[in-house]
Amino acid sequence: MSRYHLNRFLFDLKMKPDTLSRARTDLDKALSDYDLSADEVAALKSKDPRQLRPLGAHGMLSLYLMRLDPEFDDNIYWTQK
Repeated sequence: MSRYHLNRFLFDLKMKPDTLSRARTDLDKALSDYDLSADEVAALKSKDPRQLRPLGAHGMLSLYLMRLDPEFDDNIYWTQK
């Protein structure tokens, strides 16, 4: 399990528009840039932030997984850095 890479991916979803765009287009390819366990990849693909906490993801960063769904683009929370 690589907590660093899991949290790094979530942080990059927050801060790097390119990471978000790539993850929306091809999640598998975007995740391949990070050293993640099979459990972490499965949890990320589920797009359910609650599955990330037991794997060591920071609670606030876990929420950024929801950005993969374009429906949440208009949420004011995402515009705050």
